[in-house]
Amino acid sequence: MARIRGRAGYKPRPYKKTEVLQWLISLPLAPEFHPTLEEFQDPIGYIQKIEKEASVYGICKIIPPVLLPLMKTTFDQLNKSLLACSASPEGELKPTFTTRVQEVGSCQRKHYPVIKSVRESGKTYTVAEFEAKAKSFEKSFFKGSSIEKGALSSLEIESLYWNANAEKPFEVEYANDMHISAFVELEKRRGGDGLNEYLNVGDSNWNLRGTARLEGCPLRFIKDDIPGVTSPMVYMGMLFTWFAWHVEDHDLHSLNYMHMGDKKTWYGVPQDSAAAFEEVIRNHGYRAEMNPICEFGYY
Repeated sequence: MARIRGRAGYKPRPYKKTEVLQWLISLPLAPEFHPTLEEFQDPIGYIQKIEKEASVYGICKIIPPVLLPLMKTTFDQLNKSLLACSASPEGELKPTFTTRVQEVGSCQRKHYPVIKSVRESGKTYTVAEFEAKAKSFEKSFFKGSSIEKGALSSLEIESLYWNANAEKPFEVEYANDMHISAFVELEKRRGGDGLNEYLNVGDSNWNLRGTARLEGCPLRFIKDDIPGVTSPMVYMGMLFTWFAWHVEDHDLHSLNYMHMGDKKTWYGVPQDSAAAFEEVIRNHGYRAEMNPICEFGYY
């Protein structure tokens, strides 16, 4: 197993300084790749180039050699996409989305199976409202502590999450599988003559609105639009939100881009270790009950 780090009722107890979990220290970091401007122009070719090395870890991180989109542009595109598929109960168009409620923690009297509750919250937010909600939760979590979240290392945040999973349950909110994009529309990309250092990721072929249709990608032969396969989906979370261990649809590769927000940690399992990983979860997480293995979450 390896991991990568990216830049996103009951009140949990205040955080107190603790040691980083030893098993996290021993977990290797997946490789980072730094393509040249020329290499970056061909996503499919570059992925094929690094695949052998990256597959040893099951996951990797690619650092773009071009600028990141302006935050204002990202917010504008996100709200534009939300507006196109959202409506209030009164019929008024509004850039909102609905969240799910996730459970973090476990009941001390029931250790098996490790099933995490996930349900619809029934609440809708604008991006700004959800950001305020996330900040409010962080403030509540660290209330009474002399430690500020910004002073914590990534390993300390990870340890904090895993320790919380062994304590009294509490709830967080996240939004998933939103068939929208924060990237600029393909027809509005700049740089028709090729990439340069003044353009950004959204202007490149790594704009996830069109990556699946590139030359060399077999998905380009699929006529229909399949959200999350031939077109992107957006996820939003807060401190301690998690997404389930899973294998991508049809064992395809997965491309994820962090548009904004705080650090995020992904965990990856190489393909040749998948069976062993499932066996561990089967025997130690669910007492041989694999339904639903997808609920063994991560931060």
